[in-house]
Amino acid sequence: MSNADVVIRPFEPADLPGVAALLGDAMPADPISESRFTRQVLLDPNFKTQGAPVAVRGGTIVGFGLAIARQQPLENAPPDADRGYITLLAVAPAKQRQGIGAQLLAFAESYLTAQARTTVMVSSYAPGYFIPGVDVNAYAGALQFLKKHGYAEVYRPLAMETSLWNWSIPAWVRERREQLAAEGTIIAPCTPATTLPLLEFARAEFPGDWVRVVREAMTRIVAHGDSPTRLLVASDRGSVVGFSHFDNERFGPIGVASSQRGRGVGQVLMFATLQAQREAGFRTAWFLWSDDKTAARIYDGAGFEETRRFALMKKTL
Repeated sequence: MSNADVVIRPFEPADLPGVAALLGDAMPADPISESRFTRQVLLDPNFKTQGAPVAVRGGTIVGFGLAIARQQPLENAPPDADRGYITLLAVAPAKQRQGIGAQLLAFAESYLTAQARTTVMVSSYAPGYFIPGVDVNAYAGALQFLKKHGYAEVYRPLAMETSLWNWSIPAWVRERREQLAAEGTIIAPCTPATTLPLLEFARAEFPGDWVRVVREAMTRIVAHGDSPTRLLVASDRGSVVGFSHFDNERFGPIGVASSQRGRGVGQVLMFATLQAQREAGFRTAWFLWSDDKTAARIYDGAGFEETRRFALMKKTL
């Protein structure tokens, strides 16, 4: 079928309802509401309409893509001025295999090239990614489409989930926590006094987006009355050596100082956070991004099971 009647143009404000509906149809495993799209895309300071191609046929939106070239550096993260990101690419199911996706991808890549980006990643953009790559099961066709257009897999992160219905902290974890306390390592909810030490710890140990996560969580605790248990801190004789966080049912991030790993601090933090989620009334805990090594070392022991598998993709422009 000819695509002469398909127009690819930048996103316009009136497109919001149609784009949200299109994404729901084309990405059934990841529906995106208008409010979430507004918050996560339109309010992103790095969003430019020229990087958001919309495919229109006969007045109907039949495709959408989202390419991001970071305009403002991400706090505490390595520079990525050479890198662009594609976080959404969708075509209406009835209009697929007609070349529309290829047109959207070419438009997105042209935008990134014009922004002097030499590498494009599919979906690892922080903080605004929706999923950490292409779901290899839910969107198998998209995976093959990207490979056809020169994208290669970097690695396959996984999402995991655990039920909190019939859940309890194992005796060995309680014993490990007591032993850590005897050694001077305490696990406790964050307090105003831990604000600066925790931010400094995150900056030093985990370059990237975790400083923002910590700052926003502490802001909500201090200014909006969120429970301090959503952000637990591990301190060793007064120095922060780890933390764990949750946001409703979403678990993480969690991190321990490299010098403290192997002592069980991460496992104690994880179980304490899951207990806090359970006490807050949540009956499941999940996260989107881990690797197999970390899953086997930490998460399997808490009953987490793989729910999705993604392919992080990369292409040199």
